[in-house]
Amino acid sequence: MATLHAADKKTSVWMPLYIADYLADTTRLTTEQHGAYLLLIMDYWRNGALPDDDVALSNITRLSDAAWKKHRPSLARMFQVEDGEWRHKRIDTELERASANVKQRSEAGKASAEKRKKAREAKRKDQQDDNENSTSVATDVGTDAQRDTQQNGKPSPSPTPTTSLRSVVERAHATGEGVPVPADLLPDRSTAASVQTLNVDPDIELGKFIAYHEAHGTLLADDKAWQAKLRKWLLDAHQFNADRNRVTDAKVQAAQHNGQTRQDAITAAADALGVGSQYLQGATHAIEN
Repeated sequence: MATLHAADKKTSVWMPLYIADYLADTTRLTTEQHGAYLLLIMDYWRNGALPDDDVALSNITRLSDAAWKKHRPSLARMFQVEDGEWRHKRIDTELERASANVKQRSEAGKASAEKRKKAREAKRKDQQDDNENSTSVATDVGTDAQRDTQQNGKPSPSPTPTTSLRSVVERAHATGEGVPVPADLLPDRSTAASVQTLNVDPDIELGKFIAYHEAHGTLLADDKAWQAKLRKWLLDAHQFNADRNRVTDAKVQAAQHNGQTRQDAITAAADALGVGSQYLQGATHAIEN
């Protein structure tokens, strides 16, 4: 994949790091080579393929010229060096996936915004029609009131205006009293840093977060408030996963102790959580051990 386009810059906010895969691929690297390799793949994630240039690569890895030349053969084995570039197939794949996710969320956000715009225009038209009807009714009422006053000598009461919830929400959007969840929301630097330490899938949780608040029409003060709410959501998801895994492992181990089969052990753990067995995490590990 070529260097990130301007439209793809949002993918550089955070980089997925699959710990098991990383450790399996880097068993022969020294501690210093681990640091250099991480710096290389992080630069690759932000800027695309690396140049096959010792000066540039030593600068990226923060190594002296001598140290870089010493470690270059070991690090070069982690890439495909050809046509003057260092390529990394796994990172190229992840970049394409991240870029596709950003594009999909952006298109969904535009479609959602257009849908909301049309809905607001339709509501404004309905309100305008209602106001025109109300004006007509009020005029008629006023005429009747004047007539009654002239005939009876007593004024008629004026009609009492009402305010709908719909108009309140529309006014909040129009006056900036609150903003809905951005359909293309992505974790900022602080949120992305916390994701690395949590047992959650950021793409899945982000999609659930946006869908939930779009469905509920949540309004927050600004983007900063939405980032804080997203961090809280991710922490709650992490805690939920940890609690679920703990209960799952306990139930599976208890089932094994009682001589139950593997499938019975999974079913017992699923029953304890009230979910289908496909949702269990950690159960397979407990059973096979």
